[in-house]
Amino acid sequence: MAKFQGFYSLLPIFFLFGLTYGTVVTSQLKIKVSGRNLKHGILHSDDPYYAVFLSEDGGKTKTEIGRSEIITKSLNPEWKYWFEINFDRTKDQYLLFHVLDHDNLKREDTVGRVWLNLADYVDKGELAFPKLDKEGYLIVTTTKEGAAGTGRLPLPANVAESETLEFQLSARGLPTKDDVGFIKLKGDPYVLVDSIEGLSSVILKKVGRTSIIRDTKNPVWNDVLSFNWVKNKDQRIRFTIHDNDLIKDDNFDHVWMDVNDYVAKGQNYTLLLPKKGRLIITKVQ
Repeated sequence: MAKFQGFYSLLPIFFLFGLTYGTVVTSQLKIKVSGRNLKHGILHSDDPYYAVFLSEDGGKTKTEIGRSEIITKSLNPEWKYWFEINFDRTKDQYLLFHVLDHDNLKREDTVGRVWLNLADYVDKGELAFPKLDKEGYLIVTTTKEGAAGTGRLPLPANVAESETLEFQLSARGLPTKDDVGFIKLKGDPYVLVDSIEGLSSVILKKVGRTSIIRDTKNPVWNDVLSFNWVKNKDQRIRFTIHDNDLIKDDNFDHVWMDVNDYVAKGQNYTLLLPKKGRLIITKVQ
């Protein structure tokens, strides 16, 4: 009877978040991280470590919760450090990984950054391969006994093997020019979109680009972009946000999306940008 009472007490949470019975609502996670194909540091010092931050408000604020040891002379570090998180699906929890190149003599260089949606990580079986905004990717996994999951969100049962996806883009809270080192003005953003197949691929295929939206931090692009998705290919789309300028276009940010994750989420998806703001990918109805 106590078992059923516990189930009924969770019913409001399941209805609120659109969950099914068996979905993990709370859990204590023990997480370990390694890196692959990281970006070379200045003068190829290549001594990476990472700082990890927790946000419980969808990336609006964050708190550093841990820092790994330094691995010397490696672009494929296996950090021994691990950390614990109290996962709560009712909170909008994200982890930000900031990988740096250690240097005692000068300011340390950023090797790459990426946000990880903690609920998605749990739903993937506590295994994820987020791509960094510069080069390379991380392997984020559990330290618990037994094998981790598939590293993929479960796709709907009726999804096709392939599909031409059509979507539009919008963004919220993009940096001003002052945020990237210039006079404080709103930007004139546009997005370049390309894709790869496979985590380690360096062959980018052009998908398209949006128009320029003038003087805004919250652009809504009306352009319809299309992408040929194949279920069994490891396809990822890169969105690079630029600020149009008469002299030289500035790169505000770029971020990667696993296309299978996008399909699993019903083709409506939000990505937190490593520097500032968020990008929203919306299915064309």
